[in-house]
Amino acid sequence: MRRPISNPQSPISALSHSLFAIRYSPFLLLLAWTLLLYRLDGQSFWYDEGYAVYTASLDPAQTLLWSSRDFVPPLHPYLLALWLPLVGWTEFAARFLSAWMGLLMVVVTIRLGKDLYSQPAGLLAGLLAALSPFYVWYGQETRAYTCQALCGLSATLFLVRALRRPWQWHRWVGLALLDTLALYSHATSGFLILFHGLVILTAGLRLSERVVIWKRGGLALVGALALWLPWLAYALPFLGENAGYWAGQLDWKFIASGAFRGFVTGQMMDGTVEMAALAAWGIACLVGILALLISPNGRGRKTALFLLANFAVPVAAMALLFRAVPKFSPRYLILASPPLFLLPAIGSAALLRRPGAGRVLGALLLTALVVTAALGLGNLYLNPSFAKSDFRAAARLVQDQMAADETVLLVPGHTFPVWQFYFGPQGWTALPADPILDVRHVLHYQNTVTQLNDALASRAGVWLVEWEPWVVDPTSLVAHLLEQVGEEIPLPEEPVGLRLRHYRLRPEQLPLPPHPVVLPPLDSSLDLPLSLIGCTLPEQTPGDAEIQVGCYWEAQPPLPHHLSVSTRLVDTAGVEWGRADSAISGPYLVAGRWPVEELVLGQYRVQPIPGVPPGDFYKLQLHLYEPDGTAHGLVTAGSIAIAPPSSPFTGATSSTPTRLGGLSLERVSVDPQQVLPGEEVRVEAEWRVVGPFHEPRLTVEGSTDEFPLLPQPGAT
Repeated sequence: MRRPISNPQSPISALSHSLFAIRYSPFLLLLAWTLLLYRLDGQSFWYDEGYAVYTASLDPAQTLLWSSRDFVPPLHPYLLALWLPLVGWTEFAARFLSAWMGLLMVVVTIRLGKDLYSQPAGLLAGLLAALSPFYVWYGQETRAYTCQALCGLSATLFLVRALRRPWQWHRWVGLALLDTLALYSHATSGFLILFHGLVILTAGLRLSERVVIWKRGGLALVGALALWLPWLAYALPFLGENAGYWAGQLDWKFIASGAFRGFVTGQMMDGTVEMAALAAWGIACLVGILALLISPNGRGRKTALFLLANFAVPVAAMALLFRAVPKFSPRYLILASPPLFLLPAIGSAALLRRPGAGRVLGALLLTALVVTAALGLGNLYLNPSFAKSDFRAAARLVQDQMAADETVLLVPGHTFPVWQFYFGPQGWTALPADPILDVRHVLHYQNTVTQLNDALASRAGVWLVEWEPWVVDPTSLVAHLLEQVGEEIPLPEEPVGLRLRHYRLRPEQLPLPPHPVVLPPLDSSLDLPLSLIGCTLPEQTPGDAEIQVGCYWEAQPPLPHHLSVSTRLVDTAGVEWGRADSAISGPYLVAGRWPVEELVLGQYRVQPIPGVPPGDFYKLQLHLYEPDGTAHGLVTAGSIAIAPPSSPFTGATSSTPTRLGGLSLERVSVDPQQVLPGEEVRVEAEWRVVGPFHEPRLTVEGSTDEFPLLPQPGAT
């Protein structure tokens, strides 16, 4: 038996709401369209966008191959392939497709808010969606996420309407088609299918039309999955080859909090503004839930559960299925974002409908939401700190200043699609030459030197373009090698999000040898399956300059997952004149991931203490230890000569200098200021030689031990 559709609104109330919608909807859509089109081509493509445009430029079979090997369905690349030849291969044209879908997102949000609660709530939800930095960012990006969000949100709208009139076939057909389009936009749309399936299952438990709902709803979802199956069968083998992340674990709390933070801020806020925005939107969501729970009609509680599940089910599914895939961005869960705009809109609408204090609170809450969103939009449009990586500016700078006998190195090499879009297909070399990111292809000396020699042959200069190089070049090997064979030329500016360097090469230093030219260590006492092949040491370093060394290690794993080095400058008497601690191979390549029988570069810097005496009686020691303090011995890397400082030492005087013959005590520091019995105290004294002096010795009051004032007798 068919149930009549109940409507709690009176005719007058329904008419007023309709007039309200007619009056304000055009202005809301105009606002959304303006925000989406404003500075649409103001920023450069970044890597993801360049990859999308590149795949769209290929023939259909290659487009399918290139998108699928990244396990991305081909709907959006095919839409771009149809669209761009008609309107031009520009940033504005490529992003216009996403902007148009972003506008439709606002329209569907309005309709869904109206169906779930009320016309004003729908308009407020549309307003918040239009102002959302998260939605505007992806509405101005040439990627599939807005397409996925539009298809998924539209499918959810069809589901809501199908559950209210389950005997109407066209609603279930619409659900099936839109779910299919969502699946062909992005693989994470499977999380939305799971949510829709749970909604259909629970709805059938409570309604008399359960057979109709289960049969037609199940058929719609099975149909969508069946239509998706051909692509899944084609792309599934690529999933095992995908190596775009290190091994690790994703915590569900990290996913949930990251999704909420990303949906609210669009990652366009930080500091106090971000905390204020999260608080305001969190409170607004709670108000919306409360408004639904106390709603006089029975649909309120169902709507609250529906919206909570819309967020929670995709988050839980990703936390469960992707727990061994430590790669997450809020955009992967964009289908779970609508409740973050619908619930605050429902809460604000419920308060605004109440007279007196309720209306004031509703206005204040809505104002807080609008203001925080506007601050995020301001950062999106105008703050360089939140801008996309500027490949366009980098390519133009290189094109303007690059000589005919120079070349370009791209690190990592998989950024070539966006570089090629701006720079052209010639004159550059990708390191490594991977079509998509592969974290297993890390650059080390032996697998890099041949590629470098080929790229630098017959060249007088080279430009190094780096974008997030720590993934494939975590030890900064390429820059280190270029410093060995060339002289870096300072650049007046550096593009946002990229590191750009220019070197003029020294032909006599090329080609690079098959093995690094290093000085072998003086001695070693390590208790690990690890050996120091040698280091590049400066002949001498001014006393006020930083000592920089590059060392090559070879290991037979397993090594401790994390291993650190304490680099120390010591004299022949064992007195320490400088110390610096760092990870053995930098912060981005842990020792536990070192390859077998591959030379791994470690770069270390140590600043001598002020006033270090010049001389050739220093050595550089590398002390190895784990973060918990477990020591693994030391290696003496080599001898270091300290030259006089480039400028006279002018240490700050904390009190009136104390004279001791020809010595002047300039400053003394004690660290820490307060200790417990048995703890170590570090005392540093700065002396200035002002005249002849004998070789004094120091004693600590209350002790008979004597210490030399200077490590080298007669040092000046």
